[in-house]
Amino acid sequence: MKRDFCIGSEWLYYKIYTGVTTADHILLEKLFPIILELNEKKLILKWFFIRYKDTDSHLRIRFLLSKPNSLTEVIAKIYPILNELLEENSVWKIQTDTYQREIERYGAKTIEDSETLFWHDSEMILQYLLLKSTFEKDETQLLFSFLAIDQFLNCFSISNSDKLLLMDELQSSFKKEFNADKVLKKEMDKQYRELFPEMEILLSEGATANYNEFCILIQEKSNQISATILLINDKLHISLLSFLMSHIHMMVNRQYSSKQRMYELLIYDHLFRFYKMKEYKRLS
Repeated sequence: MKRDFCIGSEWLYYKIYTGVTTADHILLEKLFPIILELNEKKLILKWFFIRYKDTDSHLRIRFLLSKPNSLTEVIAKIYPILNELLEENSVWKIQTDTYQREIERYGAKTIEDSETLFWHDSEMILQYLLLKSTFEKDETQLLFSFLAIDQFLNCFSISNSDKLLLMDELQSSFKKEFNADKVLKKEMDKQYRELFPEMEILLSEGATANYNEFCILIQEKSNQISATILLINDKLHISLLSFLMSHIHMMVNRQYSSKQRMYELLIYDHLFRFYKMKEYKRLS
């Protein structure tokens, strides 16, 4: 399985250095229209993005070209947008780089399928960002995360007991990272109790009138990835729970423009509590 792809190969990889407050605007207003055009003209097969910080915050966007000789045309389509962003001072640096696949993390036999999952998640998140401006409460972002992750696990037919195991590992790790003390745990407990009624309806019954639009987005993604998941289940040779944790981490990364690890702590804690409650009911 090929690991490294420099410019001129089938993968084109941009790093776009911008502030966390402008990243969503760039994704939606500048890049989304050009991505739609690249798709319509069949110049790309798939694409995905992540948010990252090395020395500075930036977006990492990767395009799988339909054929390597379409590179010039794709760059020509993207260039005016990137140049405009530089001239507006919305970004301060743009560079291409070598795409290095994380084969150990996602599996040699399943890295290409993982890229398909990244693609569909990226497409869903762009639609989510359009919806986000209509949210009346900040907590709605968390409810979206809960349902997106739960549905993703359901696509892999993960039992509640395995969901509990997975979330226990994640929440324990993040609580250590944040040195979670009694005060923080008390705050999370309070938030969970406030969110629980809506969380229970959403995760037990699915779409509700209040959240119908984002439920549809999540269901559409589930439908799109179902065939890919069958392929993954047939050939995955690394730990399934580890594989799922890596994908969930990237899902949260795409959804939130800042403080992603803090949101991960909250999401994993609340899902752990929810699955623990369900497991207790199942066994009682």
